[in-house]
Amino acid sequence: MYRYLRQLIYPSKCMICQVILDDRVVGHLCDKCYSFVFRHNLCPRCGRPYHIGGDGCAYCEKEEMDSDMRIIALFPYEDAFRQAVLRWKYNGLRKYAKGYADLFVNDLCMIDKLQIDALIPVPLSGSRLKKRGFNQALDLAREISKLTGIRVYDVLTRVKETKPQSKCSKQERRGNIKGSIEVKSDINFSEVNHIAILDDIYTTGATVKECIHAIKRQNIIENKKIYVLIVCIGV
Repeated sequence: MYRYLRQLIYPSKCMICQVILDDRVVGHLCDKCYSFVFRHNLCPRCGRPYHIGGDGCAYCEKEEMDSDMRIIALFPYEDAFRQAVLRWKYNGLRKYAKGYADLFVNDLCMIDKLQIDALIPVPLSGSRLKKRGFNQALDLAREISKLTGIRVYDVLTRVKETKPQSKCSKQERRGNIKGSIEVKSDINFSEVNHIAILDDIYTTGATVKECIHAIKRQNIIENKKIYVLIVCIGV
């Protein structure tokens, strides 16, 4: 009875298109939006969908990526998927982190397959964290940790304020973010084999790559696999 009344007063909505979900639906997405989750014909490096009959991934050919880096994304950064991420970030809909975590862990089952044993969220600058009140990448890491037991290493920090990447051109982004992220302190990763960097959006990848470079400068992930878990990726 309580569940019925709660659904009547506060109906569950698809976190992508906002359509009201039937109370029998288990999950956070409607069937239509669920069908867009990246599953098939994906590039094994950048995680984007590509033509299965092609010789390779057109995206990877244009983008400089670390040889030991692999991206796993949920959705394209466009249309309703883009709007959903922006609601999460700027409207404070922190429950979205739980929905995205559920897709990574229980739907795609990527965490178990990759044997990830450390979750590292991309950090926010102090001013943006103060204004927003939370770091969505850290929320996502914590929700995945709750489902898997994998430890969250909140070890990265912004050491200087930068212009928001969304306000920079594609050519400006790498220079804008360069040198702005560091590891907070000495971290013992001796028992860690596969790490995952987490963020909400990946377009040029400048921020994620800067995070990886900051960690590599500390010589704490030598010979370790690096995965990147992204909610929306530019295609």
